Amino acid sequence: MVGTELFSENLVFIEQELSDRAELFKWFNNQMINQGFVNDSYYESILRREQQFPTGIQTSTVGVAIPHADPENLKKPFIAVVRPKHGIEFEPMGIAEGKIQAELIFMLGVLKNGDQVIALQKLMNLLTNDDAVKKLLQVESCEEVMEIIRINFDQGE
Repeated sequence: MVGTELFSENLVFIEQELSDRAELFKWFNNQMINQGFVNDSYYESILRREQQFPTGIQTSTVGVAIPHADPENLKKPFIAVVRPKHGIEFEPMGIAEGKIQAELIFMLGVLKNGDQVIALQKLMNLLTNDDAVKKLLQVESCEEVMEIIRINFDQGE
């Protein structure tokens, strides 16, 4: 199952003071190791995967990134939401050009490769909902972020 059960309030981080992608990945790795979600190999895996397959996306409303590591680096599945205090530069996904200033980052951790595709589709559906994205950028609490996700993540099923 790939639904809102992969999100939780302890995996929502608002206004994090992070300067760049490397700092984001180090900080996030520590958070996830402490909460028992990832193996020690997670940091190197997510760094390597992002270099090989960039995840920055420019939507109509905001720059987004959806970094993910290979399933063998995970202990249990998750989707975390990071809204940094300042945009973090990501390379664009696919053949797009230019840098993406990601203001919303969805850290994806799914255990089966098929689930990764489903999670990405649902995230893209959420990210094409301009109203939901604007709210995600404005709300000030983890509870509010979770409410927006609960209402919008499983849309289109």
